[in-house]
Amino acid sequence: MRDVKRVLEMRSQNHSQRDIARATKVSRDTVRKIFNAADSKKICWSSIQDLSEYDVQKLLFEEEVKINLSIKQPDFDYVHKELLKPGTTIKLLWEEYADACRSINVPFYQYSYFCERYRDHVKKHNLTMHINHKPGDKMMVDWNGTCMYIYDRYTGERITAYLFEATLPFSMCSFVRACPSMKIGDWIDCH
Repeated sequence: MRDVKRVLEMRSQNHSQRDIARATKVSRDTVRKIFNAADSKKICWSSIQDLSEYDVQKLLFEEEVKINLSIKQPDFDYVHKELLKPGTTIKLLWEEYADACRSINVPFYQYSYFCERYRDHVKKHNLTMHINHKPGDKMMVDWNGTCMYIYDRYTGERITAYLFEATLPFSMCSFVRACPSMKIGDWIDCH
């Protein structure tokens, strides 16, 4: 639980539970739980305003305060290098990280927070370069590099297909087409 002090401070200023939940970005059930714990222990804002967040939580929820375990930090440099490889996704790398943490019984970040921390890492280290595109100025085209298989409905024959991709970088509108080969004739036909 977080922002317990902020919830109690806003309560002392006569804000509604709904307003407090919106301002602190916690659920209304959490706000209600904090209110009930404070009422049952007869705790008001003036008695806890000089305490730390941890001390306030311990005072209100002493039976629920767990040992402060440190979360295993992901290696975002490794994540960034792996994402450059074809077929690698951030979800796959998070699952790898979570499995490694589970195997040694250590807490880990959930997927959404993992992604948020990765975005912060990328921004902090300037690992990407923003390119401004004018609408309708360019189209990026290439073969995808992976194969897929199409099955003939009548014969059941498996046919290899190569994916052609075209993207308008300003709008991110994409066009994809499966072709029987990557020869120049198919390249021209896709265009």
